[in-house]
Amino acid sequence: MQQQAPRRITNHDALLAWLKSKSAPDRPVIIGVCGYPGAGKTTLCKAMATDPETPIFHFDCDRFSKLNFMERETHIARALTGDTPDETAENRLNWYAWGAIEAALDGIRTRGCFTYPHGWNRTTGELDQAYGITLPAHEPAVLLCDCIYLLHPPVRDWLDAVVLVDTPLSVTLARGQTRSKDPARAAYMERLTRTYTVPYFAAHGAAADLIFAGETDAA
Repeated sequence: MQQQAPRRITNHDALLAWLKSKSAPDRPVIIGVCGYPGAGKTTLCKAMATDPETPIFHFDCDRFSKLNFMERETHIARALTGDTPDETAENRLNWYAWGAIEAALDGIRTRGCFTYPHGWNRTTGELDQAYGITLPAHEPAVLLCDCIYLLHPPVRDWLDAVVLVDTPLSVTLARGQTRSKDPARAAYMERLTRTYTVPYFAAHGAAADLIFAGETDAA
């Protein structure tokens, strides 16, 4: 049977209505929000989480990093000097602690909460900050799982549905160049996107349930 193409929407109100339609009275609902780096995923999740009627929570997969800041910067610096890393290490898909993400989502489903003691500390860059979410008891709640990559097996099966933020590649690359003060670094990160991330969405994009093609800011 041919897979049905994902529904496409272009405004925040329609997305919020869709999220509310997915909520359940007796359990939390976990919705993935994925897309290119710089697509606006985080900004979109935070905007949805301000709705006063339905509890919507932002689950930040970047907190579940395998590498601390210095390890990641060393990795990038070596690549910029011509020491080409192994493809497995270079692919950003492999930068996430997927087992810890699965355990945290399981905690949300079974207990309505999780605590992860090795979260990426945005201030120091170390993996030493406790990160956790507790959902309100006996209320419908939606958890927005924010990550570049959420459409591949078995990760897709951990989620009730997935939204693909369809910001044009040219826009996301321009945002990356604006954020980086180092042109060489920006070019390297663009190469990673073109080499690994673009083929990822070409292969798995059809697994999304909804495509959001509205305006987003860089995040």
